[in-house]
Amino acid sequence: MAPLPSRVIRAVAAAGAATVLLTACSWRVETPPIPSRTPTPTVVLRDEAALREQAVVDAADSTDLGVIESGLAPERLAALGGVYVEYPSASPEPDTTVSAAPSLDAAVQDAIDEALAAADAATEDDPGLAAMLRSIALSHSLAVAAPGVAGAAPAERAMPGVGDEATGPWTPTEDTAVDGNTLAALAVAHDRASFAYEVAAARASGKERTRALTRSRLHDARAEALLALPGVDDLREPLYEVPPAGTETRKARAATERAVEVELAESYAALIDGAAPDDVPWVLNASYDAWMRAAALAGFDLGSLPALPGLSVS
Repeated sequence: MAPLPSRVIRAVAAAGAATVLLTACSWRVETPPIPSRTPTPTVVLRDEAALREQAVVDAADSTDLGVIESGLAPERLAALGGVYVEYPSASPEPDTTVSAAPSLDAAVQDAIDEALAAADAATEDDPGLAAMLRSIALSHSLAVAAPGVAGAAPAERAMPGVGDEATGPWTPTEDTAVDGNTLAALAVAHDRASFAYEVAAARASGKERTRALTRSRLHDARAEALLALPGVDDLREPLYEVPPAGTETRKARAATERAVEVELAESYAALIDGAAPDDVPWVLNASYDAWMRAAALAGFDLGSLPALPGLSVS
């Protein structure tokens, strides 16, 4: 049999190649499909927290709470990385479902409750996220309560959802993971605050004097409770410096007292990051309590409330 002409061989080869190319248009054996990525549980918790902050932003109104949250919620949302959009360049399909947007009060309460629950879920796998969620819950709780305590009588206040209004806790138990030096420094801070209120009371009169003395006793009791813990040294001083200019007038005394409380609030909030689970309730309560005492004092600026108390997020 005579061999096929070369041009026939080339035609057959070309036809075979075309068949392969046409077949490849419908499926490709050599390249498996790209598997879809499943987010980790902590990524889901972070994304859900961002959605809750966005809901607060959307619900913010002209009330005190709305004004506070309109300033703080965007900062929290940015710290969480914003709301995740899976396909940002794709045209979204129209949503045919109709659902009422939550009220501001409902959105904020949901943000508090879910942040605390999510923090517990994230504690083991992502302690940093757990700390951020607890800080977020504290910030929302401050925004809710601070406007209502202006001018209120001195009292210990526990963070709702964390402690009992009457019993706290505001101090740790004997098995706390917080080291003795830190607790000793907190005891000194409370003792210094007690002294500052005593000095203020000596220059005040009437209800102002009575309330200053009450706050002094509250701080003294807190210092004693911390010093009663094992391994905590008593580093208190007989006297502390209180500049005369800070107590000359009622306005100056209020400014001094606010500074004392805010310093304590920030010191406690700084313990949120890295706090052992058993220490979380009293740390949150102690920071919340100090912020509430500051907010009760004359001249407190609601705009000074922090978006992420205790945390520094770049």
